[in-house]
Amino acid sequence: MPATVLCGHALVARLDGFAAAYNSMARLLLAPADQELLEGLAAPGQLEAWPMPRDQATSRGLDRLRASNAAPESVTTLERDFERLFIGPNSLLAPPYESVHLTTERLIFDGPTFEVRAAYRSLGLEAPSFNREPDDHIGLEFSFLSLLCSRTLDAAEVGDQLKIESLLELQRGFLGNHLLQWGATCLDLVEANAQTAFYQGVGALGLGVLAHAATW
Repeated sequence: MPATVLCGHALVARLDGFAAAYNSMARLLLAPADQELLEGLAAPGQLEAWPMPRDQATSRGLDRLRASNAAPESVTTLERDFERLFIGPNSLLAPPYESVHLTTERLIFDGPTFEVRAAYRSLGLEAPSFNREPDDHIGLEFSFLSLLCSRTLDAAEVGDQLKIESLLELQRGFLGNHLLQWGATCLDLVEANAQTAFYQGVGALGLGVLAHAATW
């Protein structure tokens, strides 16, 4: 459903849900899980409160995170899996950078990196590890989308319809030109190559978020 047909409470509820889901995916993909995160996810009702509809990928992701909680998988085990998937030192099993997936030479700091950087700058933002880590990391792209949702909510609170439409258009454009072009490929690799239930769940949850994001 196009976002422009939503209004009032429906739009606010949708933005709230996506802001939370995007922010959670950013946290899960930008750094290894620590004890605080694991304890938070294990809290009663926390996984049940996941803000996306229960499609197949989302349900699968939540089930794998429950299995991780039940094991339980240790912080050390999860850190090793995170490094295998996203950092190395060997070939990355799930490269988290857009330019690796969308360019012929599969290099970081290639064309898409600078397109994403320009999108961030349009809102006065800069990647936290500017010129040290590529701006087109999947976690940073999820974080940017979360911020777009939050700023749209701010505009909705004061009834600024022009700002709402402008930010929704920016969100749709960023999704269509960037994350929806490659994110599912990356997250498929995460789910397929993870050795832990936790990161299998992260991959599946992200696939669910992107499937729903495509309806913007």
